Parts: sequence; structure tokens; C-alpha cells
Amino acid sequence: MGQVLTAELSVKNYIEEYRDVQYFIELCKQCRNYGNSWLCPPFQFDAEALLTKWENALIVLCRFDLPAGEHRIEYAMSLLREKRAELEKRLLELERQTGGLCFGFSGECLCCKTCARIIGRQCVHPDKARPALEAYGFNVAKTVKNLFGIKMEWGKNGILPHTLSIVGALFHNCDQGEIIF
Repeated sequence: MGQVLTAELSVKNYIEEYRDVQYFIELCKQCRNYGNSWLCPPFQFDAEALLTKWENALIVLCRFDLPAGEHRIEYAMSLLREKRAELEKRLLELERQTGGLCFGFSGECLCCKTCARIIGRQCVHPDKARPALEAYGFNVAKTVKNLFGIKMEWGKNGILPHTLSIVGALFHNCDQGEIIF
């Protein structure tokens, strides 16, 4: 899966320090998935109530290097999907074991090519599909910098970064340190 790092903090602290709903909802509105994917806002439930029922947040960072000289976006996206599927599978296992709630990586849903939300239907895979932390207004770049001491790299002018990062989480009510990723 690449280099995997974890950090744990209280959900209350994570909300207070890393969540800016207004800022991120405006960014979400600029995306084609806004209102067209069950993984994206606007949500049809009280996100605040959902988040605050959990005591602890296990944040998981998976980092991996692109092979030297590899600059094709198609290759990077395929590698990203592969690593993301591994991360989300493990987070879903932990969700089932703990009764918690996991968060996947932002972007497209890996379960369906076209989301049922577009045609007014409920999610076809509610057992697997999970929104990203960003969809709930969490600042993932700040999370990675402050919790792991790593500045996320971004592509620029069609040039990919050397290292790709994906971030997921598990919100749960177990004792801190009890869950091993």
C-alpha cells in the first residue's frame, strides 16, 4: 500500500481544529460531482449530528512514490485508484469491527461508473461507498501537515508530484490506541 502513517485524536478536537465547512462547500460547488454523487454534498442528513456521535478519529495517510520518469496522469490515476481501493477496503473492515464510520478518499466513487443520485435513486452500494473527509468540510492538507509533519505535494502545469498521498479516516468510540490499522 506504500508508506502508511496513522494519528489519533478526539473527534471534538478534529472538528474544532480542522473543519471549515463554508470554505470547503464552496470548493465542492465547483466540482461536477456536487449534487451528482452520494459521496458529495449537499447531504440529505445532518452531517454535524453524524460526526459528533463519535469520540475518536483515526486518521490514515498512505503515501507512495511514482516511478522515476512517470509523468502520465492516466498512470497516476490508475495507481491512485489501486491504492485507494486497498485503503478503503481496510477502513471498511475496521468500520465493521468497531461499529464506527469510515471516510474514503475524495474524487470519484469506486463502486459505480455513474452514481444513482443523478437519476434520483438511492446509493446502490451503501455498504461500500463512503464520502471523503473533504466532503464534510475537513482540511486534509492541514491535517497531513499538522498531524504527520508532511506538506502534501500537488501537481502543477501538467507535471505530477513525485509522491502521491491519500487520506482516509475512521471515526469510532473505542479507546484511543485500541485500533491497529
